[in-house]
Amino acid sequence: MIHTVKLLLTLLSALLLSACSLAPRHERPEQDIPAEWRKASLSTQPLNTDWWIRFNDPVLTVLIEEALRNNQDLAESMAKIDSAAAQAGVATSVLFPAVNGSGEAASQSVSAKSPNAPNYNSPLTGASRSTTSYQFGISAAWELDLWGKYRNAYTALTDVLLNTVVGHEALRLSTAGQTAQGYFAMLAIDLQLNTAQRTLKTREDAFSIYTSRYKQGDITELDWLRAKAEVETARTQMHMTIVALDQAEAALAVLLGRSPREIMEQSVTRGKTLHTLPSPPVLPEGLPSELLERRPDIRAAEYMLMAYNANIGTVRAQFFPSISLTGAIGTLSSALGNLFVPAAGMWSYGVTGNAPLLDFGRNWYNLKDAEAKKQAAVAVYRKAVQAAFKDMRTALTAQRESDAIVRGISIQVESLRRSAEIASLQYDNGYSDYLTVLDAERQLFTVEMQLATALRDRLDSVVAVCMALGGGWQDPQTAGSPITVNANKRDKSDKSTASRKTRP
Repeated sequence: MIHTVKLLLTLLSALLLSACSLAPRHERPEQDIPAEWRKASLSTQPLNTDWWIRFNDPVLTVLIEEALRNNQDLAESMAKIDSAAAQAGVATSVLFPAVNGSGEAASQSVSAKSPNAPNYNSPLTGASRSTTSYQFGISAAWELDLWGKYRNAYTALTDVLLNTVVGHEALRLSTAGQTAQGYFAMLAIDLQLNTAQRTLKTREDAFSIYTSRYKQGDITELDWLRAKAEVETARTQMHMTIVALDQAEAALAVLLGRSPREIMEQSVTRGKTLHTLPSPPVLPEGLPSELLERRPDIRAAEYMLMAYNANIGTVRAQFFPSISLTGAIGTLSSALGNLFVPAAGMWSYGVTGNAPLLDFGRNWYNLKDAEAKKQAAVAVYRKAVQAAFKDMRTALTAQRESDAIVRGISIQVESLRRSAEIASLQYDNGYSDYLTVLDAERQLFTVEMQLATALRDRLDSVVAVCMALGGGWQDPQTAGSPITVNANKRDKSDKSTASRKTRP
């Protein structure tokens, strides 16, 4: 009885010691965040994950939902989550004793000529060369986690699982953003194709007139050849735009996860045109850093950093002794009918220990490797934060300036359209040469194509802001369309208040 109590006290002490962990305490790497990004706390406000509805285009909404449902990169990511969850489950099982059952039936015959073998032929010895035995047993083994080796391994794999889950969120955000930008690119090429076709038709009509005038001797062959060349220039541009449009549609179909047959035979549905999609609001400056800390890629990088931090504890535990508890209970009999009688029972238990004595630096190098991987994870985390602020800076600037760019190019289009009309009238009345007409028409065609790109870029800037923030931002106390704030005209003293009341 005294020995049993001592054994229980020893096991209890070992279990108490199992609370020890050799992993370093995780601390988020400090970042030199701009002061204006620290003014507001929005920890209670939710991310607006369906940010694309701000464009008020039902077709775009359907396409993004299709992509989120069928995209194969997302399907692969989901499978990786299942794999990471399974690995975490394996790490969980190691924390508990391993129990195994076994059964055996064996027959054997020994040599009668072996050293010191009894006389099997003598009836006095009663020995037999052949024996049969039956055995059944249950065994258990458990290595006490004295230094947190297995718990840190479990923590590391759990952090890897969280990294995979958050990485899936980042991929969903990226897929939605790419789908929206692919849709806008397709609409922009549609507009450019319409411009190229309209220009080709205008130039063909004009060339028909110039051909009649050339035959009548009213214009020179040089002007006629120039007009012919401009027709082919517009025709070439139209064919090049058709190629670009087909490429954009095919790329978008792959993003949507459509089948090979659908990619080959179906076109992508259009909704609104670039001109009818809503112009974006201008976001305020001084948005708090909490917005960027919620970006999936930053959170994923931190989870991976935490995983490598826990792995250091796992490696450090290799320097210390390990203690395992073993036990077994079962039966053994030479006759199957006697296998479960009390007299056939047997049991055993014990404690085994192992301690590293000489490994020629293996554990030391493993520790240095784990520490180096953590430092690499720190660098990845810092770079993710840097990239977030870079994305935020460029996205805000692009969104703020996109309206001015579209407005400027629109004025150019109107001015050059009128300029081309005047140049044509002057040429028809003999007040200018045909080069003036060609120059005006070329400039108009170029700027009209640029306008489609500018309209696309303006919409892309909204997507870029939402992706930079990790999703749209919605104040729970406001509803409807987002508030528009002009950052250039707002007083700096209002930054903190404005950052609480606005969202992209």
